[in-house]
Amino acid sequence: MWDGDGQRRVCAARRQSAAALAADILPAGANRAVTEKAERQNLTGDKGAEPRSWLAYLPAVERPILLFRWLALFLVLVLHWFDRSTDGVLLPLPHMALVVAGYNGLLLLLMRYVRWLQRPLNYLAVDTVVATLAVYLTGGYHSSFFVLYVFITIGAAFHLELARTIVVTLAIGLIYIGACYLNPAGLQLPYAQYILAAKLFLLLVVAVLCGLLLEQLRREHEETERERGQVARLRALDELQAGFVSAVSHELRTPLTCIKTSVDLLAETSAGLSEEQVELVRTVGHHLRRLESLVTDLLEITKLEAGQVTLSVQPTDLRQIVTRVVGALRPLTDARNQSISLRWPESVGLVEVDRRRIEQVLTNILSNAIKFTPKGGRIDVHLGETPDHVQVCVADNGPGIPPAEQAHVFEKFYVVSDRRGLSGLGLGLFIAQEMIQLHGGCIWVDSRPGEGSTFCFLVPKMAQEERR
Repeated sequence: MWDGDGQRRVCAARRQSAAALAADILPAGANRAVTEKAERQNLTGDKGAEPRSWLAYLPAVERPILLFRWLALFLVLVLHWFDRSTDGVLLPLPHMALVVAGYNGLLLLLMRYVRWLQRPLNYLAVDTVVATLAVYLTGGYHSSFFVLYVFITIGAAFHLELARTIVVTLAIGLIYIGACYLNPAGLQLPYAQYILAAKLFLLLVVAVLCGLLLEQLRREHEETERERGQVARLRALDELQAGFVSAVSHELRTPLTCIKTSVDLLAETSAGLSEEQVELVRTVGHHLRRLESLVTDLLEITKLEAGQVTLSVQPTDLRQIVTRVVGALRPLTDARNQSISLRWPESVGLVEVDRRRIEQVLTNILSNAIKFTPKGGRIDVHLGETPDHVQVCVADNGPGIPPAEQAHVFEKFYVVSDRRGLSGLGLGLFIAQEMIQLHGGCIWVDSRPGEGSTFCFLVPKMAQEERR
C-alpha cells in the first residue's frame, strides 16, 4: 500500500528544490545589498573620504558612454587607413584627431565643475558640434569622423525613448548633410551621394536597434523594480504580522494562566457543585486547553520563523517516544472507541534528536489522526528503519485527503476541508514539518479519499562512530 522509497525520493527532491530556491533568492538579495553598498562607497568613499573615481560625480550609466568617445576616436584612425582621399580635406585627419582628443580631455575635466555639462543631452549636443566641424574639415562625405555621429546616436538612445531617438537621429543626419554639402568636396558626384545615403541609412538603423533594445531593457527594469517593491511590502507585512502574533500570544498567556488556575480550583471543589455546574466547569476546562494549545502553537511559529528554536539533541530510541505519546493520548482514543496498534522491529537504530520536539511532532500527527478518524475506527503506528534513517508512520482509516489538498497540508494556516465541521488553525502539521526539517529529516503524506491517510517522517540515524 505504501511505497516508502518512492515517497522519500519525492520528499528529498522537494527539500532540494526548496534549498535551491532559497539559495537563488537569498544570495541575490545579499548581492544586491553588497552592490549598493559598494556603489555608495565608490561615490562617497569610506568615512567621508573623497570619491575614489575621477568620474564618480556622474551616474554609473554615463561613465561608459563618456569612455566610448575614445573608442570612437580609435575607430576614426583605423578607418583613415582605408581612405587616402584628399578631396575636400582642409585639415589632415591625424591633426584633427589630436584636436578631438584634446576636446575629450577638456570636456571630462570641465564636467567635474560645470553642472551644465554633466547633463547627458547637453554634452552630446556639444559632441555633435565638434563632430560636424571635424567632418567639414577632414573631407565631408568620406571623412572617418562620421563614426562620432554613430556614438552620439547610441548615447542619445540611452536617455530617450525610441520616437525621440529617431527624431534626434534625423536631425543629426540633416546636420551631417549640411557639413558634407559645405565641404569643398561637395555632393555633386553620384559616388558621394551613394556614400552619404548609405551612412544615413546606417545611422538610422543604429538608432532604431538601440532604441528598441534599450526600451525593452527599461521595461524589464521597471517590472523588476515593481516586483521588488511588492516583495518588500510583503516582507514588511509578514514582519508586522509575526510581531503582532508574538505580542498578542505573550499577552494572552497571563490571563490564560489566571483562568486556568481558577478552573482547576473549581474542579477541585466540585463536591459542592451541581451536576450541571460540574459539566460547565469541564467544558470551560476543555476549551481553555484548546486555547492554551493555540497560543503555544502561535508562539512556536514566531520562534521558528525567527530562527530562535534550538535543539537539545541526545541519543534516543524512538520506540520510547512513540509509547509515551500513545499512552498520553489513550484517553482520547478510548473516548471515541478507537483502536490503536503499535508495530516495530525487535531492534531499531538510535537517533540523535531533541526528544521534546519529536514528541511534539508525533503528538500533532497522532492528534489529527484521532480527530479525523470516525468513532470505532482504527489507527496504526508503525516504526521502521532504512540504512540511514528511522521512519515513523501514522495511518488511519478516516475520510482521507483530496489529492488537490495533499500538497498544501503542511502549509501554515492551511486547513483541510471536512464535511463534519472538524477544523483547526492549520498549525500542527506546519510545526511538525519545521521541526523535522530542523533535525535534517523529511515528512510527507500519502492519502486516498475514502481509504484514510498515512503521515510519515524520517530522522537520520546516529553515525556508527557516535554510538561507540
